[in-house]
Amino acid sequence: MPYYELCNRVAKAVEKAVLPLIGKPEAKTSMGMGADGTVTEKIDKVAEDAALSILESDGRSIRLVSEELGEKIIGNNPEFTFVLDPVDGTFNAVNNIPFFCVPVAIGNADLSDTRYGYVKNLVNGDVYTAQKGHGAFLNNKRIHVSSRSGFPEMSFLSYTHHPYAVPANNHRVRRVRIFGSAALELCYIASGIFDAFIDMREMLRVTDIAAGKLIVEEAGGTVTDGRGAALRTPLDVKQRLNLVASNGLSHDKLLELV
Repeated sequence: MPYYELCNRVAKAVEKAVLPLIGKPEAKTSMGMGADGTVTEKIDKVAEDAALSILESDGRSIRLVSEELGEKIIGNNPEFTFVLDPVDGTFNAVNNIPFFCVPVAIGNADLSDTRYGYVKNLVNGDVYTAQKGHGAFLNNKRIHVSSRSGFPEMSFLSYTHHPYAVPANNHRVRRVRIFGSAALELCYIASGIFDAFIDMREMLRVTDIAAGKLIVEEAGGTVTDGRGAALRTPLDVKQRLNLVASNGLSHDKLLELV
């Protein structure tokens, strides 16, 4: 599959580039302000440069959307938009917390038209993929969201400025966790480990969620904003979103909580 091969080459290049920086103080060195409005650390810049080198040598015309540089047109007539977060979970990576990844999405101009998603776990090598209309996979084996539907048996991943928005005790949720890499956490929804992901901080970027969103949907799950509407936004790193993802079985009840 052409998309898989390109994404895999990019992920391998990023992995090779950042491996010497994992857990090292110099990985946190500020390299200026990124296009997304946050500080670019050395590990982000090194990762993005490695990815850009692969894309520029690919031979196809590509529109790259990435957190640090924002947008770059490679060639004269882009065939698709390549949405990249060079390292999702930068804080984890620079502090040697083993939970970070490379997410890639391929689409056109809007989050809603993403047609391919790829997420590589840079700690254990797991690769999650999805092509629109063809299902979701972990290491080439089909995956599906969980079948749990009652809050007492469900496990949530929840980011919020309101720490009691999803209290485990009051709503009888089995557990609530936060790991610090939205792309990889969405893959945990897709593979049925967790049942719902909530982020209502208006801080998520398309680079964080484009790949994971498609993977969840192709695994049978549901992804909306906090009001239950489909996510539609230009592929632009300056955009910010809220997101609720779940196995779909109790999505309406989940929206009532947020």
